[in-house]
Amino acid sequence: GLAVSAGCDGLLRLVNLESGSETRNIELGGYVGASAAIYGDSAFVGNFENQVLGLDLDRGEVDWIYDPPEKSFPFYSSAATDGEIVVIGGRDKMVHALNRETGEARWTFATKHRVDASPVIIGSRVFVATLGGDLLSLNLDTGSSVWKFETGEGISASPAIAAGYLVIGSLDGTLFGFGAR
Repeated sequence: GLAVSAGCDGLLRLVNLESGSETRNIELGGYVGASAAIYGDSAFVGNFENQVLGLDLDRGEVDWIYDPPEKSFPFYSSAATDGEIVVIGGRDKMVHALNRETGEARWTFATKHRVDASPVIIGSRVFVATLGGDLLSLNLDTGSSVWKFETGEGISASPAIAAGYLVIGSLDGTLFGFGAR
């Protein structure tokens, strides 16, 4: 019965769908340019202060903060989770996979370009698009590369999944569709 929204005011807001009234807000420590991923009573969101936060929506508190030690760049991508791992792309040209309960890094994957598009998890893979035009398929458990497709143009849109297809558009207006093969 709640809508969850993060915003540039640095707050995650919970809004009652029936009344439209805000039931709670949680401080996020900085500007947010993406949606939160929700799993049960938890939310996961990156901010422009180089942090990814794990939030308890029932208590209205931050459970953990992941602050990558190597580079300080904002997170513009929305996170994705399968209930065990939280995956998010960064402007640090990295894909970060975190333990959902603790926020500890499970693995990182270096890309050659910023990752503003939100990742999508399908089974044992996570799909990530870069502003350099690469669509990557990574092993969800290890972060190792499974395959890569070069579109020839940057990608800022997030992949969509429907009817067994992954669909994504590049900045030049080309729409790509990939099947199970």
